[in-house]
Amino acid sequence: MPMSVRAYRVVRVLLADPSFNVSHDQKLVNFIESESEAGFYSYLNSYGSGEVDVPVNVLKKAVKKAKQLNLDEFTVNSLKEDIAFAKARKDESVTYSCF
Repeated sequence: MPMSVRAYRVVRVLLADPSFNVSHDQKLVNFIESESEAGFYSYLNSYGSGEVDVPVNVLKKAVKKAKQLNLDEFTVNSLKEDIAFAKARKDESVTYSCF
């Protein structure tokens, strides 16, 4: 028999400013989808909302391919900040809340 799973009330969720736009940065999202083992879209529900874990190494590759992915300066800088945030916490991925 599987372990019991409990549901907890959420008291507070702290979000940073958006790093990219799922609707407008399609080349980036498709890149993440192709480079990540778990993909991107599999995390989202039928409304396009959900939490997506993106490996830091995939974000680094995306930054290197910024021109090919048509990423603007704001998005590149946001991804760099996300990478630095994850490194400071010794995390191997960045969690994005999409809604």
